[in-house]
Amino acid sequence: MALAGMTLQLSIGSIYAYSVWIKPIGSLNGWDAHQLKFAFSLAICFLGLTAAFMGSFVNKIGPKKAGIIGALFFGTGLAIAGYANSIGSLPLFYLSYGVISGIGLGFGYITPVSVVIKWFPDKPGFASGLVIMSFAVGSVIASQIINPISNSIGVPNTFYTLALTYFCFMVIASLYLAEPTTPSTVLDYHSGGSSVPASELLKDVRFYGLWFMLFLNTTCGIALIAVAAPMAKDIIHISEAAAIVFVGFIGLFNGLGRLIWSSVSDKMGRWNTFMGFFVIGTICFLILSQTPGATVFYIAVLVIISCYGGAFATIPAFIKDIYGSDKMGSVLGYVLIAWSAAAFVGPWLITLSADYTRIFYLFAGILFATCMMSIALKNKMISKPEKEIICDTDNKNAILFEN
Repeated sequence: MALAGMTLQLSIGSIYAYSVWIKPIGSLNGWDAHQLKFAFSLAICFLGLTAAFMGSFVNKIGPKKAGIIGALFFGTGLAIAGYANSIGSLPLFYLSYGVISGIGLGFGYITPVSVVIKWFPDKPGFASGLVIMSFAVGSVIASQIINPISNSIGVPNTFYTLALTYFCFMVIASLYLAEPTTPSTVLDYHSGGSSVPASELLKDVRFYGLWFMLFLNTTCGIALIAVAAPMAKDIIHISEAAAIVFVGFIGLFNGLGRLIWSSVSDKMGRWNTFMGFFVIGTICFLILSQTPGATVFYIAVLVIISCYGGAFATIPAFIKDIYGSDKMGSVLGYVLIAWSAAAFVGPWLITLSADYTRIFYLFAGILFATCMMSIALKNKMISKPEKEIICDTDNKNAILFEN
C-alpha cells in the first residue's frame, strides 16, 4: 500500500523538475524564463485548489477512482503540453501544463497521503513522510532524464513519452489503493462524516494556524528553490556545472527532509517539529545574510530545504492529530491552498531586491514572526479530537476511547 502511494507521488513529483524544461522549451519556441515560470506557478496553484475543493469528492468516490482521475488529468495535460510546444502556442501550454496537469496533481497528491496514513495509525508522521518523500524523489529522477530524452527525440515527443509513462504507473498504483478495513476503521464520534465544511474551518483558529504555518514556511523555501542555481553562482561564484549538481542536492535534501522530519515528529510532536523548522530556518537565513563561505552556504541552504520538505510531510499527521484521521483528507485539501499561494508569493518576494542580503533578512523575519505566532497558538495546535470510535470490523463491537 505504501509502495502504491509512493508510485503516485513519484509520478507527479516530476513537476518539481520543471526548471529543467525552461532551456529546451525556450530554445524551441523563443519563450523566455519569466513566461515559462508562470506555467509552474499555475500548476501548483491548481494542485492546491483541486486538493481543497475536491477533497470531499475524493473521499466519496474512493482512492482507486480518485487516483485514476488524477492519472487522466496529469497524463492528458502533459500530452497536450507536448502538442502546444509543437505548434508554438503559449496559451495552450498554460492551459495544459498549468491547469489540466495541475488538476491531476491535486488528485494525485491528496489521494495516496490520505489513504496510506490510515494504514499506519501508530506512526502517521512516518507514513506521510514515506509517501511525500517520493514527490521529491520524482523530481530528482525527472531532472536527470528530461534533457537526454528531449535532445534525442525533441521536446514534444518527450512530453508524449512522459505522459504515457506516468499515466500507466499512476493507473497501476491507483488500482491497488484501498482504505483499511481490518482490524479497525476510525469514525468521528460527533458527526460520523468524512469531511469538514469550509464554513466550519473558517471559524476555527487551528485551521488558520496550520494554514499560515505551512504558507510562510513554504514561501521562504520555494523562493530558494526558484533561484537556487543563479543565487549560488552570484553569492559563492560556482560554475554552471557545479550549480546543476547543487540543484540536484536540493532535490535530495527536499526528499530526505520529508522522511526524516516527519518521522521525528512522531517522537517530538508536530507542534515542536514545526517550531524547529522556524527556529532553524531563522538561524540559517541569518547565516546566509552574512555571505558565508561555500561550505557554510551549502549547509545552510540544504538545511532550509530539508525543513521546507519536512513541513509538507508533517502537516498531514498534524491535521490528523487535530481533526482525526477521517477528516484529514478534506482538511489537508484546504490547507494545501497555502502551497498554491506560496508558489506565487515566494518567487515574487525573491525578486523585490537584487541584494540577497536583504531578502535573507526578510525571510529570517518572516520565520521568526511565524515562530511567535505558533507559540501564541500552542495550546490550540496540540489539541486532539475529543472522542473517536474504533469499530472492529470482525466482531462489530465498538470501543469508545478518549484521546
